[in-house]
Amino acid sequence: MYFTCIRNKMEQVASAPPETGEKAKRTVVVAMDESKNAKEAFIWFAQNVYLESDHVVLVNTVEPYQFLNTPVWFNAPQQLEGKVLEELIREEKEKITKKLEKFAELMKEKKVSGTVKSMHAGSPGEGIINAAKEVGADLIVTGSRGLGTIRRTFMGSVSDYIMHHSDVPVLVHRS
Repeated sequence: MYFTCIRNKMEQVASAPPETGEKAKRTVVVAMDESKNAKEAFIWFAQNVYLESDHVVLVNTVEPYQFLNTPVWFNAPQQLEGKVLEELIREEKEKITKKLEKFAELMKEKKVSGTVKSMHAGSPGEGIINAAKEVGADLIVTGSRGLGTIRRTFMGSVSDYIMHHSDVPVLVHRS
């Protein structure tokens, strides 16, 4: 059975106590965006590590400053009207929902049961760590772009951040 849930309902499933006689579940958070590396990490996890008793939470982080850092804001000669701002927010919510639905389809395709979730955070790494704490994760899975030391130093690395800030084991899949 595949249970896909977006946003608030997910918390009810993740925090539901296991029924008597049920196998102990691992809660696995998989960092997910639309990158090739994230998809490959998820597929590798699904083929090599996933257990049917696992509860997998695909987490997509939303960085609010990215939404505010668009040409619409820079090209506006004056403050945006409330209706324009509401429309921009509605469009952004639609984009996020479509991403989550796409991730849910990937889970279904790979026969992985679990949920999808979006987290608002200042950075992707911070969002993944917060989501892992929120759902009581036993493991975090993330992809890696394979940046060299110098590029990682200047650009930052989500997987590096997660490894250094996580309280649980982190599996980093390098494409």
